[in-house]
Amino acid sequence: MGADFGPTVVVEGAVAAARDLGISSVIVGKEDEINACLAKLGAESEQRITIRHAPEVITMEDSPSAAIRGKPQSSIRVAFDLVKNSEASSVVSPGNTGAMMAAGLYVSGTLPGIARPAIASLIPKAGDAEPTVLLDSGANVDCNANQLVQFALMGNCYALSVLSHQSPRVGLLSNGSEKSKGNDITRSAAVMLSELSELNFVGYVEGRDLARDVVDVVVCDGFVGNVLLKAMEGSVELVFDSIKHYIEKSARGKLGMWLAKPVFKALFKHKLDPSAYGGAPLLGLNDVGIVCHGSSTSRAITNAIRVAKKFADEGLVQKMGRALDGVELKVAGNYEEGIWNRVGKRFDNARKDSEKREKVNES
Repeated sequence: MGADFGPTVVVEGAVAAARDLGISSVIVGKEDEINACLAKLGAESEQRITIRHAPEVITMEDSPSAAIRGKPQSSIRVAFDLVKNSEASSVVSPGNTGAMMAAGLYVSGTLPGIARPAIASLIPKAGDAEPTVLLDSGANVDCNANQLVQFALMGNCYALSVLSHQSPRVGLLSNGSEKSKGNDITRSAAVMLSELSELNFVGYVEGRDLARDVVDVVVCDGFVGNVLLKAMEGSVELVFDSIKHYIEKSARGKLGMWLAKPVFKALFKHKLDPSAYGGAPLLGLNDVGIVCHGSSTSRAITNAIRVAKKFADEGLVQKMGRALDGVELKVAGNYEEGIWNRVGKRFDNARKDSEKREKVNES
């Protein structure tokens, strides 16, 4: 309900996933608005679509932690409750990213040894190489060295499970490849990562390396990652808009574009269009959560649902848990200082209080 375009694109994406991919979805939100969208699509009787009413909405302006506590009937919170109660396998949302993370922390919790979840985005590479995993791309705007090391471990597991890399090359994003570059946090993280024999750590990488086949996993904090991701999206639009602008100036250019149109269309649709990837997993949770861009199209929602089903079917969370169990973590697993420390502690305390009340009621 909290996406830029409201429930319309979400319903369209879910209906397309049902009709074209045979995937069932529970659409969570205001029932009357969802039914109106289904009616416009002639999908009122679609058997693979069910509705769960959630009267409250978390907007992009809401404080995530306050909203999760103050709006227990919000669509994001209800969606995670459905997964916890085994009524759904995963959560897909183009709403408030912070609320998605807060609800995931509160309802699902994190894997052992992981303090904060991280958003893992796929960045296309030149040629036929597998994409680069970039994390964190928006969940945590301020991180310390321990968290960056945890992101590297999760990104390594993700690349092993999803991209089938035998020994993923893990790099730490910095302002240069020399060891003297970076800041205190990246330098501390680099030292710890170099001591983990389980990782194929290649050192510092620069922003231009993401699209080159020199690294498979790139680690950074969520502030830098989100800026980098959106800058790359803008660069793709700049290139295509510039090509279109110059082509329209000459008949020869128009003819050349007409001949090359199938190639450009395939390139943009399958590789450079963010909607082709659907969404990015929120790694580190005990359940599958897919974060979509706030301005996602229905195609992006459909692909996000497809990815969520794939992750659930293949047991990505379980694989990551087993892989992390086999690693001797040399980093702290507790919540660190900052906003998510306070949020996490409140959620942990609330969960413990709830468990105590349940035991009292049972007795």
